[in-house]
Amino acid sequence: MNRATSLDQGEPDKVAAPVSGGMKASCGPEESTKAEPSRSCGPRRRGVALNSFWNLAGQTSPFLIAVFAIPLLIRHLGVDRFGVLTIAWILVGYLGLLDLGIGRAVTKLLAERVALANSRAASSLIGTATLAMTVLGVVLGGALCALAPWLSHSVLKIPPQLQGETLRSLYWMALAIPFVTLANGFRGMLEAQHSFGVINILRVGLGAATYIGPLAVLPFSRNLVPVVLTLVIARAVSCGLHFWLCKRLVPNFSLDMAWDRESLRELLGFGGWITVSNIISPIMVYLDRFLIGSLISMAAVAYYTTPFELVTKLWVVPSSLVGVLFPAFAGALAVGNNDRASLLYESGVSSIFVMLFPLTLAVMLFAPEGLHLWLGAEFTRRSARVLQILAIGVFINSLANVPFALLQASGRPDLTAKIHLLELPCYGGLLYWAIRYQGIEGAATAWVFRLFVEAVILFFLVRLIVKRPLPRRLTISIAFGTAALLLAIVTTGLVLKVVFLLGSSVVFAWVTWYWTFNDSQRLRFRSWLKWPPGLVRTYPETSS
Repeated sequence: MNRATSLDQGEPDKVAAPVSGGMKASCGPEESTKAEPSRSCGPRRRGVALNSFWNLAGQTSPFLIAVFAIPLLIRHLGVDRFGVLTIAWILVGYLGLLDLGIGRAVTKLLAERVALANSRAASSLIGTATLAMTVLGVVLGGALCALAPWLSHSVLKIPPQLQGETLRSLYWMALAIPFVTLANGFRGMLEAQHSFGVINILRVGLGAATYIGPLAVLPFSRNLVPVVLTLVIARAVSCGLHFWLCKRLVPNFSLDMAWDRESLRELLGFGGWITVSNIISPIMVYLDRFLIGSLISMAAVAYYTTPFELVTKLWVVPSSLVGVLFPAFAGALAVGNNDRASLLYESGVSSIFVMLFPLTLAVMLFAPEGLHLWLGAEFTRRSARVLQILAIGVFINSLANVPFALLQASGRPDLTAKIHLLELPCYGGLLYWAIRYQGIEGAATAWVFRLFVEAVILFFLVRLIVKRPLPRRLTISIAFGTAALLLAIVTTGLVLKVVFLLGSSVVFAWVTWYWTFNDSQRLRFRSWLKWPPGLVRTYPETSS
């Protein structure tokens, strides 16, 4: 494979014209379905690394705001009212995920149409998706309205004096659901155009409004209704801004197209399998806590959940990168640019490996010391080993995010959904046995084993179906890196841990530069840091 470009390459790809037909593409109404890509119709391509940075900033900034805002909200609203507010946050977030996978489908299908310069099909897709998301949002909002009395008076253990406030607040939140689903669709369209900068500016703004809006109400009222109303307004404004940006940045954006059955069929066909994964994944994420609570104790849930929530914050790294790679994969595969798809795949896996290995190694080496400083001796005794085991799972799963995205971008979301369908009963049985005989460490081990098997299957499917094998040098690097992480678990003594970390870091840096990275990655990295030219030479490639 020719490695003439790197992960951060910002220029448009040079792709060969399709074999069928000889039509020159244009942005007019006469495009063929498989037209040659046109520079004028395509998205404004920005570097994957820069877009990933935007995603990382957009996902971490709201968390930093929350650290400041949540203690103030608890102090002034009280625990009960704050609990209802968190339920409102969860309902909006989860109902937004129940979009039948249309948001993800829009990104994939629109990226393909833009790459093929098929503006008529793109406009039809946009109009159909917008209408579908509007209808879906109204249906979900109506469902929340219908369930609101039951939720506020029966399901949720809300103090009687707060039930009226909660009911009125849920009615207002139902009004926000159509804005949430529509914004998801518009965001998918912007992602297809690689407009991650503006997407994450809006994400930061919405995250800030989610916490600062309720804070702004506190000097005037402690009632939940005006607090929740700020969330509704924030989502309506966010939806409007997403719409305005689509009008400005998406060349084929139009709401004038009639409902198109073929576009709807494609959206639901792709999105349906995405929905299966969206439903099953949270079940597998939270199943361990329910089983721990039922088989051991609620205290054990705390000892397990705390390290889990801590170490899974590392997932922000792969999610930031994969969110950018998904539309890039879809566009490259649509025009048959296999070299670029392979390059993105290799660079995505290697980038996550290089970024996460040092962080994971540090977590695993100093988990006991860190937990002791943070939560004390008792938590350290019960949770340190759990944290170390879970860190390996996070590392493995982060690497597997790339083949997961590539399979979906290649038009096979059914494969990832079927993997989840098969995993659920097997994992449930293994988890039950592991918790019963090994406690919370057994739960962590079962979780890691599931992620390892899933990763092996995903990488194998990419090699078998999409024909994108990882280079052997990268596979060997990952294998030795994982072995080093396992060795870190049994390393004891602070001095020995520091020596192990320093020695591993030196070896890791050398292996990354001379073995894991390809020539284009070395050149790109040197250009970022402006290193001397002597550090970059052409190295013979190991067979892929």
